[in-house]
Amino acid sequence: MSDTPYGGGHPNVARAEALLTVGRVDDACDLLTRHTREVSHKDADVYALLACCLYRKQAWPASLVMAEAALSLNPSHTDGHIYRSEALWRLGRADEAVTAAREAIRISPHHQTPYQSLSKALRATGDLDGALAAANESVRVSPESVNSHFARYSVLIDMGDKAGAQQTMRDVLSFAPEDADARAVLAGLKDESRELRLPELAREYTAALGTDPGNAYVASKLEDVALRLVRRTRWVALLCLVYAAITSRAFPTGDDPTSLPAPLGTRMWFFFLMCVAWGLCIWRTYYKLPQGAQLTLLSVIRRAFAAKLAVVHSLWGTLCAVLLVTVPWTDRGYEQALAWIGGVPVVLAMWWGNARRRNEREDARKAKEKRLKSARRKESEAAR
Repeated sequence: MSDTPYGGGHPNVARAEALLTVGRVDDACDLLTRHTREVSHKDADVYALLACCLYRKQAWPASLVMAEAALSLNPSHTDGHIYRSEALWRLGRADEAVTAAREAIRISPHHQTPYQSLSKALRATGDLDGALAAANESVRVSPESVNSHFARYSVLIDMGDKAGAQQTMRDVLSFAPEDADARAVLAGLKDESRELRLPELAREYTAALGTDPGNAYVASKLEDVALRLVRRTRWVALLCLVYAAITSRAFPTGDDPTSLPAPLGTRMWFFFLMCVAWGLCIWRTYYKLPQGAQLTLLSVIRRAFAAKLAVVHSLWGTLCAVLLVTVPWTDRGYEQALAWIGGVPVVLAMWWGNARRRNEREDARKAKEKRLKSARRKESEAAR
């Protein structure tokens, strides 16, 4: 995590650093592992860099072993304490992680990274106020460090301060306007507060992905928006089906004419309006999107079963609506059956999908609250 180079300039270590820079973590890890076996002289910087590689691979136990190996060679190695802290809280040893992060701060009080590690460790213990104070200190030490601001953002999200989280992302974009993660996170926060419509949200994610084409997080967010756009077309199909049933006199009420078939002119006029409605829907859903979002939308329809199912539902509801207004029905029972057959499967699918996603969000919220309560309970027990 330190910005200083490792390994005293050894060619293998320099190459491993270059591999890490371009994201080839496995290659860097293999190179460093061979290096430690081939070279008799043990170097704390090499073990710290190996801990970094394993940390990026999310191999927390192995990263902890390498960090402790670095500290056994040099007890004042800042990155050794940092990676030890990062691995410890992920292994459920948050109190030890806090101690390790504080030791890193003692050794390097003017570097922002130890404060970020302390903030994460304190979040794991449930001490959000302390975590926010550590993140704020990281920002103070390095006001233009993206990671410092993201540490602050994470704490604010845990606190439920979404307005503060939005402002933090705006702060990042003020000095790093091309940061894809900050732009995507800000767009997601605006989406949660209903400040952006789906086409605008798609444009934001597309612009963010344009600055960092390999960003998996932004790509997944764009795919999620594409899926939501496809699902939204089912509402158009349902609306067309309802008005088709009314126009074809499938469900006459009050003073409405009851004779069948409905006048041809009325039915054809509605058919024209339905075509216009679908044209506007396709234009807004697809053609108003940036080219990257259009390609993502088509890709999601080809690959995702949920998107294909939504398209089938839209086509099914629309087909039933077309049959209701183009066929001169003389039996109202057939009309009503067609209206129910067209609408019920679509409504049930939408209800079930919304309920499932709502339950998933609720389960995630409860799991988060459970983790925080458990961390606070452990903290209070340790205090006693």
